[in-house]
Amino acid sequence: IYERDGSCTTCHQPDGKGLENIYPGLVENEWVQGDEERLIKIVLKGLWGDIEVAGVKYAMNRGVPPMPGLGATLTDKEVAGVLTYVRQSFTNKQPPVRPEIVARVREATKGRVDFYTVEEITREHPFPARPEVRSTALPGR
Repeated sequence: IYERDGSCTTCHQPDGKGLENIYPGLVENEWVQGDEERLIKIVLKGLWGDIEVAGVKYAMNRGVPPMPGLGATLTDKEVAGVLTYVRQSFTNKQPPVRPEIVARVREATKGRVDFYTVEEITREHPFPARPEVRSTALPGR
């Protein structure tokens, strides 16, 4: 599924590294390694908006297209399979995604026709707070 024409590999590339400044890579990607329900929603419904992945900003005004939703073309088993593949490849080491979780998320979002926006999906599924970095330097140095 990952390698089908017009599917994941088209944008994220066979090696999962994406295309610089256009398509985010999947290697050590906090979106891939994080909340599986957030990731399922993105694959089912798509994602629109400026996004930051692994410290790199991908901006719509620089030609970054939205990620299309693939829910109409993939079964629950296929979504679970491709997400498991991505979450366990490209140096990612996350647990598999189960088809029954995909089915539950699909049912919960069945009335949605629009892409998720980055702001909306991160509000529904926030990233864990990052620890604050404190300087050990003395003031004025």
